[in-house]
Amino acid sequence: MPLLDVVLGYDCNAACAYCTITDEMRRRALGPEAVAREIDRAAQAGFREIAFTGGEPTIREDLPKLVRYARKRGFVDVKVSSNGLRYAHAPYLDHLIAAGVNRFHVSAHALGDAAYEQVTRLPGTGPAFRRGVEHLVARGLDPTLDLIVKEDTYHTLPAWIDALVAMGVRRFALWLVSLTDGNAKNVEQLPALAAIVPLLTRAFDDARAGGYEVVSLHVPRCFLPGYEGHVRHPGEGGVRVVTPDEVFDLRDSRLTGGHKPAACARCAFDERCPGLRRDYVERFGEHVTPVSRFTPEAPVTESAAPGAAADPRAR
Repeated sequence: MPLLDVVLGYDCNAACAYCTITDEMRRRALGPEAVAREIDRAAQAGFREIAFTGGEPTIREDLPKLVRYARKRGFVDVKVSSNGLRYAHAPYLDHLIAAGVNRFHVSAHALGDAAYEQVTRLPGTGPAFRRGVEHLVARGLDPTLDLIVKEDTYHTLPAWIDALVAMGVRRFALWLVSLTDGNAKNVEQLPALAAIVPLLTRAFDDARAGGYEVVSLHVPRCFLPGYEGHVRHPGEGGVRVVTPDEVFDLRDSRLTGGHKPAACARCAFDERCPGLRRDYVERFGEHVTPVSRFTPEAPVTESAAPGAAADPRAR
């Protein structure tokens, strides 16, 4: 089912060191009338899933009102993608639930409070993040944690996921850091796929053994033989993205890939795979290994995949 992804604005209550959003972008936002128009247009086209993203959508005081309007227009699946800091205040979380939010994605930046706050550059955000996740779990909301995979975080993936599983989290999506806009010059943050694959496969093995879900975005299936069921690509299933600047199909975004080496034409996954991201190719080149054939495995449930909502914090 297609997803309407509404980027309400680019402002945020954190200042993450890997954020792609520039100071100029933070001043741009969608007005409530514009959001309502896009909700109406999508509802008329048969959309029934919507995500509110940013920036940080929870800093918008009209977010509950917009959620209620989406419900009124027939949307049955309403997601908020957030850093989760405001969920530390349980009454605010309960207000969103009452308005109609039934899916929660929370960005996770690093393992441990000190490392987390080094990324957000704001003291006190580590404990606030943990309280927010605890409140989500306690209410049986089954949140998906969007883990940002960077040069300084991929080494800790198994322990990082273990710590969140111990808190009751059962769904994880792994996002590869992006070198665009405000983060374009921090090329050292982007790790090579060959380096992160062993940690990804270990995380997948742990998930299979532990009965929880881990999916990866931005890593083509040819890099993960035997783990193809854990791979998602942003835009699969159809995502219409509405931003303060434009409306577009997520498959056309820099986030999804866009560079397909000639060897991809010989790959069994060619029709399903968007290829490599251009920022990755600029840093590491276009090496891929085509898969001549594959044996389908039992798929990981789609619920952990962000459909995938376009989160500018990971763009």
